[in-house]
Amino acid sequence: MSPPSSKDLHRIALAALCLSAASVARAEITLDVQINRTQIYLGESLLINVTVNGADDGLPAPDLSALKADVQPLGSQSQSQHVIQIINGHITRNDTQSRLFQFNVKPRASGTFATGPITLMINHHQIQSSGPDVQVTGQESQDFVIAKVLADRESVLVDSPFNITLSVAVAGIPAPNEKFEPIDPSSPPRLACDILSQAEISGLQTPNLQQLMQGLVTDDPRTPAFQINDYQAQAPNFFSNPFAGLDPFHPRPIRFRLEPSPITLNQRAYREYKLTLTYTPRQEGDYTFGPLSFKGPVITGATAQGQPILRQISCVGPAVTVRVVPPPETNRPDCFIGSVGTNLSAHAALDAAICKVGDPLTLTLDIAGAISLGNIRPPMLNLQPNLTADFRIYDDNVESTAIPSGKRFRYRIRPIREGTLEFPPVQVAWYDTAGRAYRTVHTQPIPVQAHANTQLISDSTNAVTHVTRLTVERTTTTPSAITVVDAGARTEHLLPATHTMLSSLVAGPLGWLIAWAGLLFHRNRASLSAAHRRNRALPQALAALRAASHAPHPDAATVGHVLRAYLTARLGIAGGSLTSGETIALLQTHGVPEATAAACGALLVRLDQSLYRPDTRETETAGVIREAMALLPQIASSLDRPLKETGDGQ
Repeated sequence: MSPPSSKDLHRIALAALCLSAASVARAEITLDVQINRTQIYLGESLLINVTVNGADDGLPAPDLSALKADVQPLGSQSQSQHVIQIINGHITRNDTQSRLFQFNVKPRASGTFATGPITLMINHHQIQSSGPDVQVTGQESQDFVIAKVLADRESVLVDSPFNITLSVAVAGIPAPNEKFEPIDPSSPPRLACDILSQAEISGLQTPNLQQLMQGLVTDDPRTPAFQINDYQAQAPNFFSNPFAGLDPFHPRPIRFRLEPSPITLNQRAYREYKLTLTYTPRQEGDYTFGPLSFKGPVITGATAQGQPILRQISCVGPAVTVRVVPPPETNRPDCFIGSVGTNLSAHAALDAAICKVGDPLTLTLDIAGAISLGNIRPPMLNLQPNLTADFRIYDDNVESTAIPSGKRFRYRIRPIREGTLEFPPVQVAWYDTAGRAYRTVHTQPIPVQAHANTQLISDSTNAVTHVTRLTVERTTTTPSAITVVDAGARTEHLLPATHTMLSSLVAGPLGWLIAWAGLLFHRNRASLSAAHRRNRALPQALAALRAASHAPHPDAATVGHVLRAYLTARLGIAGGSLTSGETIALLQTHGVPEATAAACGALLVRLDQSLYRPDTRETETAGVIREAMALLPQIASSLDRPLKETGDGQ
């Protein structure tokens, strides 16, 4: 066999490179499988979320055909994120790609249900994963009682109300007793469902359960009724039978009356008892309602003597899941803020109209209207190219506060060139639920006058000394006639008095010394002021942090301002808008150990993130304050060490 030619070697190398690149690309794509329930009853469904990490557009749907269940695809939505960071003037954009696929899965048999394997074919390669196992509990087969949990909509948008109905259909009593209800008034069956005891559900506006349940209470012992969950009455029951040994003051289950309506199921007459609750979602997510369990006796007939025939029934109505989803991805603009509603207005303003190039400015963006606020997010201004032509925008450090019917976002921006500039209109998009389309509004442009940031630089080698020369003209004139008076006969000292002469001798050097000291102070006033600020930076910061820790509601914005104010004074920079990355780099440049600098940057990140996290707790902010009070002396010690060694200031 002849050795391969150079062309063959080139082809082999190219093929190996392609295979290597394909293997790397394959290794970067993974599957993450999550389920919403780990225990269900036979006949119920569970939600399986399959997230494909490392890819987004053009993905095929994962294959769930290996599951022993009925599978219904519910669609997919992008989970990709775009993060723009500005560190020391360098702008970097990190894109994370992922897509979420959702499936409704109903197991076909009781027992342990395996949620795998789930496979994905991409680039002719198979990726496989599985989720946790699910325990499926079987039920008795009967048709006397049919319990259901019904949702009028499977998926909704934020702020779109939906109804959940709890339904119990009980088979009617055969003739000639069909006019009677199949519920024995003396033995109320028990209904159990979690949502009938949940006054609050995170992310949902729930109905007034107390008012709703109170309206269903009945004290008539002859009326067919139900027990619900563990609701009990504390008031004495004067209708209790004293001969049965019952304590009238002992808590007893409350009787709830549900009005029946006749229906026909599978060609059989039933009485349906139902209860409807209305929910309004405030945040996106998956919300599960149920299951509904029924346990107790029902009347299936009557004896010849007219006594009811009772049968104990235990059954479960499957739970349902309502998905609160984002608007469709089709035609979704980059300036979409995640909110839906019927109208939106936006207003932008800067805290200064005149500044210097590089000065930090605060851009305030107010967004308000008939829109959802639970899922609103700050617009990514760096994704709007017209805004970054003359300004550097810090999207990674946005402050968020609530305003009436909206949100206020504060950005830090810097002009990057001089002249009469204009901060362009900011685009803000939302999804119009009335028109079923995306709408975009624009703020008004903001004029800005940016002056050159001139710096005075002293260079002794090129210094030019300007000397003002004074010319004194001496003029000789003819003296006037001399007049002799009596005073000329008295003896006069040619020199002044001793104390006058001493005062003159001292005044000259002292005046020169005062003038020289004043000139020296004037020339070094900036450095002296900076030194004073450096010396006072740590005590002032610790005092401010102690005051914040004793406040009734610790404020993360105040703590972040204190940390940046300390860095501003201690390092002698315009640090009021320092980012985490800039802080770490500056501290390391000034000799602070890497671990200490990273800890300070991490504190700033936590504080900045908490400003627009609605779930931030006050205890979390108090913990950050304690960490900051322990960290600042370490930073000060590291910054003071070069001062002692070289005698030079920062």
